[in-house]
Amino acid sequence: MRCFIVLLLATVACAKLAPLHTHGADRIPGKYIVGLKDDANVDNVVFATNLKAKILKKLQTVKAIVAELDDEAVNAIREVEGVEYVEEDSIVRAQAVTWGLDRVDQRSLPLDGDFSVSGTGSGANIYVIDTGINPTHNDFSGRAAVAYDARDGDGVDCNGHGTHCAGTTASNTWGVAKGAKVYGVRVLGCLGSGSNSDVVEGIDWVASNAKHPAVASMSLGGGASISTDRAITRLANAGVVVSVAAGNDNADACNYSPARSSDAITVGATTISGTWSSYDARSSFSNYGSCVDIFAPGSDITSTWHNSNSATNTISGTSMACPHVSGVAAVHLGNGYSASATSSKIISDATVNAVDNVGTGSPNLLLYLA
Repeated sequence: MRCFIVLLLATVACAKLAPLHTHGADRIPGKYIVGLKDDANVDNVVFATNLKAKILKKLQTVKAIVAELDDEAVNAIREVEGVEYVEEDSIVRAQAVTWGLDRVDQRSLPLDGDFSVSGTGSGANIYVIDTGINPTHNDFSGRAAVAYDARDGDGVDCNGHGTHCAGTTASNTWGVAKGAKVYGVRVLGCLGSGSNSDVVEGIDWVASNAKHPAVASMSLGGGASISTDRAITRLANAGVVVSVAAGNDNADACNYSPARSSDAITVGATTISGTWSSYDARSSFSNYGSCVDIFAPGSDITSTWHNSNSATNTISGTSMACPHVSGVAAVHLGNGYSASATSSKIISDATVNAVDNVGTGSPNLLLYLA
């Protein structure tokens, strides 16, 4: 690491060029995530004064820095031995487009109008990495709180998406894990979008600060990103169960992050179709493919909303499917399962061959909680 610091100061090359990952139209001009090798000390990173470069944030667990760089600085940093990659920062968006609870506690249709499962998630902690949360919403009964804001605000939801997802995980009326604590980690703004670097910062915070047992629920996504993928791996390695949305482009989820991460449970969305709502089907917008691990209800889901302490909204998306899985994970963790056992149990307990038109390469697995 000594070589790394000296070379950053002197801007002298001592290694082959680190890869540069680009994001086309979604790039944030002049802003980059610099991934460091595992033996790097993030605190020791400085830039030479002759470079047009400014460090914005240092991410300890993820081993990365966020920086403003011109083209010359990008090229110089790519030559440094301790740099693993450089990635353009890019735009990330919320994945938005309740009968869901009724569906996940039974193997087959028709719906029976009931939600009865063996656990409430009491003792588990859910971190919703999203647009923030309305922590005073009545349906959380004091179990919700702001945990962190990567956008330097107060963490309170000004969009609604994060509060809706949090409600599906753990609210009294609309939630799966009605006894779990739920925390908002704000990485997206009032319009439901934000930067990849803010998402990575939110992940980094949860990996370093989560109360265990813990679940991270991520109903967001963007283009394929090595920074996001690596952050998800470190989050999972920190003992956090990670659930992510597959995305809403009716496309291969393997082309998106965090959906393509093998260290997360990637969730596609379903609806109920046919005469008298007789069968389950993949929602028309839901991504699919081998990177999807499971499907869960995602169309026309009602949950908590941000603009009052009693507000609700009904929306659709893989964003709505993901927190169903997060809630189930919290129930298992509250029942004493480890993080790894929880992830395995969610897949092994799923109902097989229940979903019509799952899409090429997708597993035909539908979320189930007894």
